[in-house]
Amino acid sequence: MHEPTGLTTAEPVRKRVGFLELFFDLVFVFAITQLVGLLHDDHSAQGWVRAAVLLWLVWWAWSQYTWAGNAIDLDRRATKLAVLAVTGAMLCAATAMPLAFGDRSLWFALPYTAVRLAGLGLYWFGLRGDPDHRAALVTYLPVAVVSPALVLAGGIVGGDAQLWWWSAAIAIDVVSVAAAGRGEFRVEPAHFAERHGLIVIIALGEAVIAAGSTAAEVGLVPSTASMLAAGFATTAAMWWCYFDWIHPAAERRLVTEPDPRRRGHLARDLFTLGHLPIVAGIVLIAVAVEEGLVHPTDELDRFATAALGLGIGLYLLGFVLGNLRATGRILVGRVVALVAATTWVAFAGPGVAAVVTVAGVAAAIVALAGVETRRRAAAAQAP
Repeated sequence: MHEPTGLTTAEPVRKRVGFLELFFDLVFVFAITQLVGLLHDDHSAQGWVRAAVLLWLVWWAWSQYTWAGNAIDLDRRATKLAVLAVTGAMLCAATAMPLAFGDRSLWFALPYTAVRLAGLGLYWFGLRGDPDHRAALVTYLPVAVVSPALVLAGGIVGGDAQLWWWSAAIAIDVVSVAAAGRGEFRVEPAHFAERHGLIVIIALGEAVIAAGSTAAEVGLVPSTASMLAAGFATTAAMWWCYFDWIHPAAERRLVTEPDPRRRGHLARDLFTLGHLPIVAGIVLIAVAVEEGLVHPTDELDRFATAALGLGIGLYLLGFVLGNLRATGRILVGRVVALVAATTWVAFAGPGVAAVVTVAGVAAAIVALAGVETRRRAAAAQAP
């Protein structure tokens, strides 16, 4: 989102994220941890695909409750009890993620399906006093209920066909986005942006925790400490690149959009779809740093190299595409950083220590953050 100058914003919406939503989000800390573990355990192409499928399913479940929580009153006692029950079901699904593609796939599929269907029901009944907003769900719900049903069917079938069933569920999720685009989904920008900022914090926090835990297990020697520092510098720079101006600018873009229907479309594109590559990138970089911490003076293996290059690429690409959607402009600095960081990872070459490869990525992101900060400071001082 291009940083505006001299912009007069509308009166901000007062609804903010509640403690119930924060409690619900804690389950996704565990789910992200499980995804990182899955990638560490299975480096095969099939392992990558399975992790990607699970990431989408987890992300879509979280997004569904983000939209519902943005629209309905979560302070009612019955709603609170329902969300707490769903939180427990999602905990079961997250716990079963390592078994999701095995003989016990139903341990994931059953609670996950319950979470998705309960979320749709909560959304529908929560809007019973708002028929205009509820009308937007009429085209969305008939499509959206198919996806969790396919997840359950895949869990029942199991075996090689399971991946196809779950891929079909993802395809239906994409179709549901198009169906939702025909209705007017009203969005309260401050709440919506805050929820997505918090999920980015969750992903970054998982990256820090995973790196610290691995370093403690390996043992703190100079090479491990250097790798830990390089990994943290990367994570801290990613935090800066998101929260320094992207997050407030994205919220401001929603606030200043006068057309409620277009605001809903922007929320979908900037946050629901646009934040998925950002979160995926953070997860993959965490995986690469963990792998590097085990042998910091050796070169990264092919798996860790792919995770690092793909991770930083997805992270920066999410911002580029989001800004293009919001303003029609390309963030040239982030494109340059994307090319520089991914090129460095791809061509660092044999014999380059893992700590040096990660430090190179950290340098690219730190440089990007510094350049953008100076440009905004100069723009603010200009007459």
